[in-house]
Amino acid sequence: MEQGKLDKLKSKIIADAEDEASKIVEGAKAEAGRILDEARAEASKIRQAFDAKAKEEAAEHVRRRVSLRELEARKAILAEKGRAIDEVFDRALETLRRRDREGGYGITRRLLLLAVETGDEEVIIDAEDRKALPPDYLEKLNEELRQQGKRGELKFSEANRSIKGGFILKRGRSESNSTFDTLLSMVRDDLETEISQILFGGREA
Repeated sequence: MEQGKLDKLKSKIIADAEDEASKIVEGAKAEAGRILDEARAEASKIRQAFDAKAKEEAAEHVRRRVSLRELEARKAILAEKGRAIDEVFDRALETLRRRDREGGYGITRRLLLLAVETGDEEVIIDAEDRKALPPDYLEKLNEELRQQGKRGELKFSEANRSIKGGFILKRGRSESNSTFDTLLSMVRDDLETEISQILFGGREA
């Protein structure tokens, strides 16, 4: 082949190769750009999802803290109401004891007349109350029991117990509790709602 024709062929091959290389480079750039755009889009979606989840978790955290604070507040209010009602019953107990002492233990006498079954029980009362009773207290009480058709043989027990007013009746191994605090506790459930309404009105915890 003549030298001129050979040179032209070489030039054409080089030109074709350069053109092909250029196309490959451009294609690679285009593919790289497409991949990069997809990666950016995916990253954006992930970031948005993360931001949304983070916001949701933050909101849920706030809701939980608020709910916890509200629960703690309700518990505190209920505890305060409970203390106030306890104080009402404590004062009622002291008032009942004071009126009983000031009235010559007339409240205790009336309760005994209702509680005695046979008339030969032992009466357990607080040591201080026993000292303060009128000397003929038990004698008169037994007389009233005999008038009711009962034995009228009550006697004080030697048992020493700390009792906040009222008494315990004992017959053999059986005991009947008529102490003031026990009697008040028996009616507390029925009175608590009414007392709460008086103290706090219709306010809820």
